[in-house]
Amino acid sequence: MFSALVTARLRPLPDIQVEGGKGMTLQLRVRGQPETAQLERAYAKYRAAPETLMPVIAELIQTLTRGETPPSPVSDEFARLAPQLFPQLMTAQQWRARREQGLRLVIRPLAQDLGMALVLDRGSEIEYAQIEAIPTWGVDASQAYETALQNLERKAREIETVAHGAGAEILLMDHTPDGYAAARALLPTRWRDWQARVTGELVLALPTRDLSLGFSRAHPALAELSAQARADAATQPNGLFPHLLQVRDGVFEILAL
Repeated sequence: MFSALVTARLRPLPDIQVEGGKGMTLQLRVRGQPETAQLERAYAKYRAAPETLMPVIAELIQTLTRGETPPSPVSDEFARLAPQLFPQLMTAQQWRARREQGLRLVIRPLAQDLGMALVLDRGSEIEYAQIEAIPTWGVDASQAYETALQNLERKAREIETVAHGAGAEILLMDHTPDGYAAARALLPTRWRDWQARVTGELVLALPTRDLSLGFSRAHPALAELSAQARADAATQPNGLFPHLLQVRDGVFEILAL
């Protein structure tokens, strides 16, 4: 709504043409010159004091008509929080349960019924990042996800994969009780490494947040592994995703058995 309202107020102005936009970013032409307007800081000011909506938009438009690009520096708050930011996998059912609790979570879809939330890992507790918080950090959601994945990548270097079996029967495992074992399996460095170690097509199982498995689609116990993943997702602490996943051109898809 905020971006649409700003756009509506800009369109009648003779010196500014709105050429496009996505989310909190507008592509403009100001007096013939291309400009990119980031709206996150203005939106954060509005969210902090909703009664100031129209003055905030008026101030933003004045900045744009002067040919100035609204500043979008990373806030001190984000600099402080960034090392604590991590991705956490979540099913659609788990997301709905959090929503019913009043939490408006940031979520990035990954595969059918599976998405990636953002959390602040404070060591002794986990806090979910909510939609309203991100604009106050001076970044957009894509920057927040990039930071979270970089943190997970650094943490993944400390985790060794355990391997059982060989050939088509090899079973690769990350069983680390830190809440991110399943998320690590979706890092390109992790699944590409696992793909290189299995025979044929890589299949992933993410039955709990603390367990990820990688094995070949040609594994002779594929049906049994699938059944165990469904059972663990339903009964184990930190239960997560009951389906097997495959990677096609960098996109995660549910494996049809």
